[in-house]
Amino acid sequence: MVILSVGVSSLMMAMSRCLAVVRTARDRNIAQGLIQRIDMDYPIEKVDMAELVEEGEFEDMEGYTWFREIQIVDEEERPGLFLVTLRVQWAERGREAYEEIMMYKYAPNAESITSQVN
Repeated sequence: MVILSVGVSSLMMAMSRCLAVVRTARDRNIAQGLIQRIDMDYPIEKVDMAELVEEGEFEDMEGYTWFREIQIVDEEERPGLFLVTLRVQWAERGREAYEEIMMYKYAPNAESITSQVN
């Protein structure tokens, strides 16, 4: 009986950990889809590029929020090069979790760049 109870409790703990990993993977997969959706719903026009911070919530995905920051990398050495950080956040087991991508966008004809040159 002792051996059986130890075996069953070990299996229960392993099952619990597996379910937690599956839940985490599902949340990250949802977040990656939401990142793609933000790019489609709120595209960044290269002409309008400027330093900017924006955030929002998803109406149909409760508990998920998004944050996007656009920074000029180096005005003097690389005018027109921007760093875009896009993050989707949610609560996972009482802690904040997030999926984030960072990408460079080159927009030499952006109004924020051309207005500084003139």
